[in-house]
Amino acid sequence: MSNYTLAIDTGGTFTDFALLDNKKGIIENYKINSTPKDPSIGIINGIELIAQTKSLDSGTFLSRVQMIVHGTTVTTNAVLTAQGAKTALVTTKGFRDILEMRRGIRPTFFNNKYQAFKPLVPRNLRFGVEERITASGAELIPLNKNELELIGRQLQAKGIEAIAVCFMHSYLNPSHEEEAKDILQELLPRAYITISSEILPQPRLYERVSTTVINSYVGPLLKNYLESLLGKLRQLHFTGNFFVVTSNGGAAIPELVSKMPAATLLSGPAAGPIAALNLSQKAGYPNCITMDMGGTSFEASLIKDGIPMTSRQAEVNSNALALPMLDIRTIGAGGGSIAWLDSGDFLHTGPQSAGAFPGPASYNLGGTEPTITDAALVLGLLDPDRFLNGRFPLAVDKAYQAIEKHIANPLNISVGDAAWGIYQVAITNMANSLKELTVQRGFDPREFLLVVGGGAGPLHCAYLARQLEIPTMLIPNESSIMCAYGMLLTDL
Repeated sequence: MSNYTLAIDTGGTFTDFALLDNKKGIIENYKINSTPKDPSIGIINGIELIAQTKSLDSGTFLSRVQMIVHGTTVTTNAVLTAQGAKTALVTTKGFRDILEMRRGIRPTFFNNKYQAFKPLVPRNLRFGVEERITASGAELIPLNKNELELIGRQLQAKGIEAIAVCFMHSYLNPSHEEEAKDILQELLPRAYITISSEILPQPRLYERVSTTVINSYVGPLLKNYLESLLGKLRQLHFTGNFFVVTSNGGAAIPELVSKMPAATLLSGPAAGPIAALNLSQKAGYPNCITMDMGGTSFEASLIKDGIPMTSRQAEVNSNALALPMLDIRTIGAGGGSIAWLDSGDFLHTGPQSAGAFPGPASYNLGGTEPTITDAALVLGLLDPDRFLNGRFPLAVDKAYQAIEKHIANPLNISVGDAAWGIYQVAITNMANSLKELTVQRGFDPREFLLVVGGGAGPLHCAYLARQLEIPTMLIPNESSIMCAYGMLLTDL
């Protein structure tokens, strides 16, 4: 009897599965539509599909799965769409606006129409409390417990779901934060509370505040999601080990990521460089660029001398995150990215995506706006009868009508020219992303192997390589589920 390891990568449009037969060493690939409202439904649907191919029921199949490794976009999407938990910030008195002031540097100096980003916690939910720890770690002003209790009662009245606590210099002396957590947890026993000294005990106040806020903002969502998913898996007789991929390319048990959910913001994409490293080394290339183009986004990363590039400074939707992670560049350029015209009739693609539902117009699920997938279909680059291995035929007429209505007619050009324009804009956006990753950092992309991943990657990589003059590409058998494949290689 076979026993399996199952890797699951939940994306915005598709959910990918890589199934390893531990006895035979054979890896099988599966792909199914995601269910964004409840990603666990798409996962269960995929498990049912795999079980059917093996003539088993879901329970019998899962009883043979020894380990599941999961990459999730729950936390990523919460920050990108600003739809996380209702969160409050409690910090040192006089510093409640640090989340909005950031480092006081405008990202652009010459844009007189620039609008400051909206922080995850609005000003009316940010509170300062009397306390102070000095730069040497000594207590200068004791924590005002009466004032903190008053703040706690206000948070009760406001229906707060999560609280971020970040005091000055708490990385040297966390006693005030620990006291504050105990007091607030007693007043709000159901609230998800993060203190900065537990997740990021290091200098730089803004980065520490922002990271702590993100952790609390996404905490309840990830906790509830994992509890729901694990509950469904247990009902189907899964008794094996379950791990969640983290942003640094490793994996952790649900109990750990539930305490530090901010470490999962690049959960899915982080496995891509792990897969690319394995594949490029097998091919004899120590340097490679990995690209992964799925249904919603395009991710790229760099591997130099057999080592993936890493970072401790990142921004997710303009929110600073200072946890160790693989250096992955993401733009809204997936197969479902919507093509649109601005007020000057300039053509753009993304970052808005049609997602899994209603999806591109060619999905025939009610979507009416043209996407990159629709353009590829009109150009004859996609076989409408073989999409998702023939399980999901595409409607060429719907793609044609969407491009004609929204792009071709307003520009007074043919549908074919409009589709080619959409395609070229998407390629240019991806090429610019790769230039930021290489040329702007002193690397010549012509000296790197391009490792291609994602369901839409092989369809676009030749045009992309031509634009960057990259001479060699590697399109592995696992390209359509490359991140899921990388999860099987994660160091557990």
